[in-house]
Amino acid sequence: MVARARAPGLRPAGMAAVTVFKPETVAAPSWNKRMNRSSVEEEVQSYCKPQELVPGTERSCQIGSLHLENGQGLENTRIGFVTHGKLNARRDNAVLLLPGTTNSRHSADGYIGPGNAFDPDRHFIIAFEALGSGTSSKPSDGLGRAFPAYNIRDLVRTQHQVVTEHFDLPRVAAVAGASMGAFQALEWAIAYPGFMDRAVLVVPAARASNIFKSVVAASREILQLDPRWDQDQATMAGSAALRCAMRLYFPWTVSDAYLERVPTALIEQEIAAAIERSQQWNLWDFVLRYEASASHDVGIPFQGDIVKALAQVRAKTLIMPSSSERLLGTGSGRELAKHIAGSKLVEIPTDRGHLGWRAVEGAAESRLIAAEVSQFLQTEPSQ
Repeated sequence: MVARARAPGLRPAGMAAVTVFKPETVAAPSWNKRMNRSSVEEEVQSYCKPQELVPGTERSCQIGSLHLENGQGLENTRIGFVTHGKLNARRDNAVLLLPGTTNSRHSADGYIGPGNAFDPDRHFIIAFEALGSGTSSKPSDGLGRAFPAYNIRDLVRTQHQVVTEHFDLPRVAAVAGASMGAFQALEWAIAYPGFMDRAVLVVPAARASNIFKSVVAASREILQLDPRWDQDQATMAGSAALRCAMRLYFPWTVSDAYLERVPTALIEQEIAAAIERSQQWNLWDFVLRYEASASHDVGIPFQGDIVKALAQVRAKTLIMPSSSERLLGTGSGRELAKHIAGSKLVEIPTDRGHLGWRAVEGAAESRLIAAEVSQFLQTEPSQ
C-alpha cells in the first residue's frame, strides 16, 4: 500500500491542486536498500540485459502527405505500431504508448502484460513507432540527410491521424510515455485536451533542459568527425565518434551518486551496452531523432508561455519524475504538477537518474511505476 501525503498548507490562488507522493513514504525499497539484496554487479547486468519483446499485432499505415511545423513536407508517410488486446464494445479502452528518443514501438514492453502497468486484458494498447525510425518513415528509407527535420508536435499529429482515421476512434482512455514518450503524451494532452481521459508522464518535462540541448549539440559535433558523416545511408557500427558521443551523454542520464556508487568497470559495461544499442541506428535516423527530442518545448505555440500551454490540459494526469533527474532537471516534474490542474505527482526514488524509468525485472523503481500506473488507469474517470 502506498502512503499518500498531501503538500501541507493552502495553495495560492490559481495554482493546480497536486497530490504529492514523497519518496520517503513510498512502500518500495530505495536504491541503497536494494544493495542489501543483490550485488552491484548483478544490478548493472540486469540493466544491460536486452529487453524481451512482447509479441503483438505488428502493423503500419499510410497517412499520405505530411506537412511539418517548420513548413517542410514529406510524401507517402508511413507510421508503424504494434497492438495488444482488443477494443471493447464501447470502443473506449484504447491506450496509446509513445516511445522515448532512441526507443521503438517496443519501448514499454516491460510494462505490458496481465496485471502489469498496461494490461491487454483491460485495454487495447496501441504502441507507436514514432516518425523517423523503425517501421515508420525515416531517413534511412532513402532520403538520408534530406529527410526533413521534425519536432514532437509533428510526431503527435501523425499519431492523431492514425488513431482518428485508421482506427476511427473519437477519443482514447489514455496516452502514456516515458522520456520523449512523455514529451509526446504531454503534447497530446495540450493539442487534443478532450481526446483522452488520462495522461501518464514518466520522467517528463515541459521543455528540453539546457543541459539536454547542450549535450545533444556537443554529441552532434562529435559525430561530425566521423568520416561517414557525409553519407546518406551511413550506419554507426564501429564508429569511434559514436563511442565518444555516448561517453559524453551517458553520465547525464544517471546521477552523481550512481556514478560514485558503481565501480568504474561496471560503468564501462553500461556505456558499452548503450553504445551497442546506438550502433543499430542509421546515422541520420539517430541525429534527427535526438534533435527532435532536444527541440521539445510545449510553450512555442503559446508565444513561449509554458503556463498557458499546460493550462490546456484537461486529462487526469499522473506525473512520475525521477528523484535524481538531472538530464531534464530535478524540478521538471514539479513544474508540470504545479500547473496541470488536479495532477498526481509521484517521485520515483532512485539514484539512476533519468534511466530510473526503464523496466527491469525486480527493480524497485519498475515495481513502483507498474503499480502506480496500473492503479491510475484502473480508476474510473469522474463524469
